[in-house]
Amino acid sequence: MKVALDGTDEVAGRTARVLYAEASVTRIGFMQSDIPRLGKRSGTAGDLSDYDVIVSTGETPSTDLTARASVLGVPLVLWKDETGLHRGPAASPVAVAANVGSTLAPSLAHHPSAAITESDTVTIAWTEPGRPFRKGEAITFPEPVGPVWAQRRSKGRFVARTSDNWGGAVLIAVGPHDERIVGVSDHAGHLEAITLAAVTMLAADGGYDANIQDASSQGREVLRRAMDMELDIAVWHSSP
Repeated sequence: MKVALDGTDEVAGRTARVLYAEASVTRIGFMQSDIPRLGKRSGTAGDLSDYDVIVSTGETPSTDLTARASVLGVPLVLWKDETGLHRGPAASPVAVAANVGSTLAPSLAHHPSAAITESDTVTIAWTEPGRPFRKGEAITFPEPVGPVWAQRRSKGRFVARTSDNWGGAVLIAVGPHDERIVGVSDHAGHLEAITLAAVTMLAADGGYDANIQDASSQGREVLRRAMDMELDIAVWHSSP
Protein backbone atom coordinates (compact mmCIF):
# COMPACT_ATOMS: atom_id res chain seq x y z
CA MET A 1 0.00 0.00 0.00
CA LYS A 2 1.34 3.42 -0.98
CA VAL A 3 0.15 6.53 0.88
CA ALA A 4 0.61 10.13 -0.30
CA LEU A 5 0.56 12.53 2.65
CA ASP A 6 -0.35 16.23 2.36
CA GLY A 7 0.55 18.21 5.47
CA THR A 8 3.40 19.41 7.67
CA ASP A 9 1.67 19.87 11.04
CA GLU A 10 1.87 17.66 14.14
CA VAL A 11 -1.08 15.49 13.10
CA ALA A 12 0.53 14.83 9.69
CA GLY A 13 3.84 13.88 11.30
CA ARG A 14 2.23 11.58 13.85
CA THR A 15 0.00 10.00 11.19
CA ALA A 16 3.05 9.28 9.06
CA ARG A 17 4.69 7.46 11.97
CA VAL A 18 1.56 5.43 12.72
CA LEU A 19 1.26 4.40 9.06
CA TYR A 20 4.96 3.66 8.76
CA ALA A 21 4.60 1.11 11.56
CA GLU A 22 2.10 -0.86 9.43
CA ALA A 23 3.78 -3.66 7.46
CA SER A 24 1.27 -3.31 4.62
CA VAL A 25 2.36 0.29 3.97
CA THR A 26 5.20 -0.01 1.46
CA ARG A 27 5.64 3.70 0.73
CA ILE A 28 4.78 7.05 2.32
CA GLY A 29 5.21 9.91 -0.11
CA PHE A 30 5.31 13.42 1.33
CA MET A 31 3.71 16.09 -0.85
CA GLN A 32 5.69 18.83 0.94
CA SER A 33 9.47 18.94 1.24
CA ASP A 34 9.81 20.17 4.84
CA ILE A 35 8.67 17.09 6.77
CA PRO A 36 11.25 14.66 8.24
CA ARG A 37 11.66 11.38 6.39
CA LEU A 38 11.03 8.20 8.34
CA GLY A 39 13.25 5.70 6.56
CA LYS A 40 13.71 3.83 3.31
CA ARG A 41 9.97 3.48 2.74
CA SER A 42 9.38 7.25 2.75
CA GLY A 43 10.33 10.17 0.54
CA THR A 44 8.95 12.82 -1.81
CA ALA A 45 5.58 11.82 -3.28
CA GLY A 46 6.24 12.60 -6.94
CA ASP A 47 3.58 11.22 -9.31
CA LEU A 48 0.37 10.79 -7.28
CA SER A 49 -1.02 8.26 -9.74
CA ASP A 50 1.42 5.76 -8.23
CA TYR A 51 -0.37 5.89 -4.85
CA ASP A 52 -3.30 3.95 -3.43
CA VAL A 53 -4.65 6.81 -1.30
CA ILE A 54 -4.07 10.51 -0.61
CA VAL A 55 -4.47 11.79 2.95
CA SER A 56 -4.46 15.45 3.96
CA THR A 57 -4.44 17.40 7.21
CA GLY A 58 -5.24 20.60 5.34
CA GLU A 59 -2.07 21.89 3.71
CA THR A 60 -3.68 22.01 0.25
CA PRO A 61 -7.26 23.31 -0.25
CA SER A 62 -9.72 20.42 -0.13
CA THR A 63 -11.37 21.43 -3.41
CA ASP A 64 -8.02 21.22 -5.21
CA LEU A 65 -7.24 17.81 -3.73
CA THR A 66 -10.72 16.51 -4.49
CA ALA A 67 -10.33 17.52 -8.13
CA ARG A 68 -6.88 15.90 -8.37
CA ALA A 69 -8.04 12.70 -6.70
CA SER A 70 -11.02 12.51 -9.03
CA VAL A 71 -8.84 12.83 -12.12
CA LEU A 72 -6.43 10.19 -10.80
CA GLY A 73 -9.16 7.88 -9.53
CA VAL A 74 -7.44 7.72 -6.13
CA PRO A 75 -9.30 7.73 -2.78
CA LEU A 76 -8.86 10.90 -0.70
CA VAL A 77 -9.03 11.23 3.09
CA LEU A 78 -9.45 14.65 4.72
CA TRP A 79 -8.74 15.19 8.42
CA LYS A 80 -10.67 18.45 8.77
CA ASP A 81 -14.46 18.63 8.97
CA GLU A 82 -14.72 20.62 5.71
CA THR A 83 -18.30 21.68 6.41
CA GLY A 84 -18.43 23.62 3.12
CA LEU A 85 -17.59 20.56 1.02
CA HIS A 86 -20.78 19.15 -0.51
CA ARG A 87 -21.46 15.49 0.30
CA GLY A 88 -22.59 13.40 -2.64
CA PRO A 89 -21.49 11.48 -5.74
CA ALA A 90 -17.87 11.85 -6.85
CA ALA A 91 -15.52 10.23 -9.35
CA SER A 92 -13.53 8.64 -6.52
CA PRO A 93 -14.06 8.07 -2.78
CA VAL A 94 -13.55 11.09 -0.51
CA ALA A 95 -13.74 10.50 3.27
CA VAL A 96 -14.20 13.76 5.18
CA ALA A 97 -13.69 14.64 8.87
CA ALA A 98 -11.42 11.72 9.77
CA ASN A 99 -10.77 13.11 13.24
CA VAL A 100 -11.51 12.27 16.86
CA GLY A 101 -14.64 14.40 17.31
CA SER A 102 -16.38 13.58 14.04
CA THR A 103 -15.28 9.97 13.51
CA LEU A 104 -13.63 8.22 16.46
CA ALA A 105 -16.11 9.38 19.12
CA PRO A 106 -19.28 8.23 17.29
CA SER A 107 -17.52 5.04 16.14
CA LEU A 108 -17.32 3.93 19.79
CA ALA A 109 -21.00 3.04 19.43
CA HIS A 110 -19.86 0.01 17.42
CA HIS A 111 -17.80 -1.44 20.25
CA PRO A 112 -19.44 -4.68 21.44
CA SER A 113 -19.60 -3.40 25.02
CA ALA A 114 -21.70 -0.40 23.97
CA ALA A 115 -24.61 -2.67 22.95
CA ILE A 116 -26.78 0.28 21.92
CA THR A 117 -30.55 -0.29 21.92
CA GLU A 118 -33.50 1.90 20.87
CA SER A 119 -34.36 2.53 24.53
CA ASP A 120 -30.92 3.95 25.37
CA THR A 121 -30.05 7.59 25.82
CA VAL A 122 -26.67 8.05 24.14
CA THR A 123 -24.16 10.80 24.87
CA ILE A 124 -21.00 11.24 22.81
CA ALA A 125 -18.19 13.51 23.94
CA TRP A 126 -14.63 14.31 22.92
CA THR A 127 -11.88 16.76 23.76
CA GLU A 128 -10.29 19.57 21.79
CA PRO A 129 -7.27 21.71 22.74
CA GLY A 130 -8.08 24.91 24.58
CA ARG A 131 -8.88 26.52 27.89
CA PRO A 132 -11.04 24.12 29.94
CA PHE A 133 -14.68 25.09 30.43
CA ARG A 134 -15.68 26.17 33.93
CA LYS A 135 -19.29 25.02 33.66
CA GLY A 136 -21.55 22.92 31.47
CA GLU A 137 -22.21 19.18 31.34
CA ALA A 138 -20.06 17.03 33.61
CA ILE A 139 -18.45 14.29 31.49
CA THR A 140 -16.02 11.69 32.78
CA PHE A 141 -13.36 10.44 30.35
CA PRO A 142 -10.91 7.63 31.09
CA GLU A 143 -7.81 8.73 32.99
CA PRO A 144 -5.66 10.74 32.64
CA VAL A 145 -8.32 13.15 31.30
CA GLY A 146 -10.87 12.23 33.97
CA PRO A 147 -13.97 14.32 34.80
CA VAL A 148 -14.28 17.66 32.99
CA TRP A 149 -16.89 20.19 32.00
CA ALA A 150 -18.19 19.94 28.44
CA GLN A 151 -20.37 22.15 26.24
CA ARG A 152 -23.14 20.88 23.97
CA ARG A 153 -22.16 20.87 20.28
CA SER A 154 -25.39 19.30 19.01
CA LYS A 155 -28.05 16.89 20.31
CA GLY A 156 -26.33 14.22 22.39
CA ARG A 157 -22.86 15.48 21.42
CA PHE A 158 -20.54 17.41 23.73
CA VAL A 159 -17.05 18.83 23.43
CA ALA A 160 -14.63 19.43 26.31
CA ARG A 161 -11.35 21.29 26.27
CA THR A 162 -7.99 20.29 27.68
CA SER A 163 -5.02 22.58 28.15
CA ASP A 164 -2.42 19.79 28.37
CA ASN A 165 -1.37 17.09 25.89
CA TRP A 166 -4.08 14.61 26.86
CA GLY A 167 -7.27 14.01 24.91
CA GLY A 168 -10.11 11.56 24.77
CA ALA A 169 -13.43 10.41 23.42
CA VAL A 170 -16.27 8.70 25.25
CA LEU A 171 -19.70 7.21 24.59
CA ILE A 172 -22.20 6.90 27.43
CA ALA A 173 -25.29 4.74 26.91
CA VAL A 174 -27.95 4.84 29.62
CA GLY A 175 -30.77 2.31 29.42
CA PRO A 176 -33.74 1.49 31.66
CA HIS A 177 -31.68 -0.95 33.71
CA ASP A 178 -28.01 -0.18 33.18
CA GLU A 179 -25.31 2.20 31.98
CA ARG A 180 -22.40 1.45 29.64
CA ILE A 181 -19.40 3.69 29.10
CA VAL A 182 -16.87 3.11 26.32
CA GLY A 183 -13.97 5.52 26.05
CA VAL A 184 -10.39 6.23 25.10
CA SER A 185 -7.76 8.56 26.50
CA ASP A 186 -4.24 9.16 25.22
CA HIS A 187 -1.96 11.85 23.87
CA ALA A 188 -4.35 14.09 21.91
CA GLY A 189 -2.14 14.20 18.83
CA HIS A 190 -1.76 10.43 18.81
CA LEU A 191 -5.54 9.93 18.98
CA GLU A 192 -5.98 12.20 15.97
CA ALA A 193 -3.21 10.38 14.11
CA ILE A 194 -4.51 6.89 14.80
CA THR A 195 -8.02 7.94 13.72
CA LEU A 196 -6.71 9.45 10.49
CA ALA A 197 -4.47 6.45 9.83
CA ALA A 198 -7.34 3.99 10.36
CA VAL A 199 -9.55 5.84 7.87
CA THR A 200 -6.64 6.07 5.42
CA MET A 201 -6.01 2.33 5.52
CA LEU A 202 -9.70 1.62 5.08
CA ALA A 203 -9.99 4.00 2.12
CA ALA A 204 -6.93 2.47 0.44
CA ASP A 205 -8.54 -0.98 0.79
CA GLY A 206 -11.74 0.15 -0.95
CA GLY A 207 -13.78 0.69 2.20
CA TYR A 208 -15.54 3.82 0.92
CA ASP A 209 -17.82 4.28 -2.08
CA ALA A 210 -17.23 6.78 -4.88
CA ASN A 211 -18.87 9.60 -2.95
CA ILE A 212 -17.87 12.59 -0.87
CA GLN A 213 -18.92 11.26 2.54
CA ASP A 214 -18.20 11.53 6.25
CA ALA A 215 -15.50 9.12 7.36
CA SER A 216 -17.78 8.08 10.23
CA SER A 217 -20.14 6.42 7.73
CA GLN A 218 -17.92 3.35 8.11
CA GLY A 219 -17.51 3.72 11.84
CA ARG A 220 -17.56 0.02 12.69
CA GLU A 221 -14.62 -0.75 10.41
CA VAL A 222 -12.76 2.43 11.41
CA LEU A 223 -12.94 1.39 15.06
CA ARG A 224 -11.78 -2.14 14.25
CA ARG A 225 -8.77 -0.85 12.36
CA ALA A 226 -7.90 1.65 15.08
CA MET A 227 -8.00 -1.16 17.64
CA ASP A 228 -5.74 -3.23 15.38
CA MET A 229 -3.32 -0.28 15.62
CA GLU A 230 -3.36 -0.80 19.42
CA LEU A 231 -5.94 1.81 20.34
CA ASP A 232 -6.80 0.93 23.95
CA ILE A 233 -10.52 0.99 24.81
CA ALA A 234 -11.74 1.44 28.38
CA VAL A 235 -15.13 -0.08 29.27
CA TRP A 236 -17.32 0.43 32.34
CA HIS A 237 -20.72 -1.17 33.00
CA SER A 238 -23.16 -0.75 35.86
CA SER A 239 -26.57 -2.17 36.66
CA PRO A 240 -28.82 -2.06 39.74
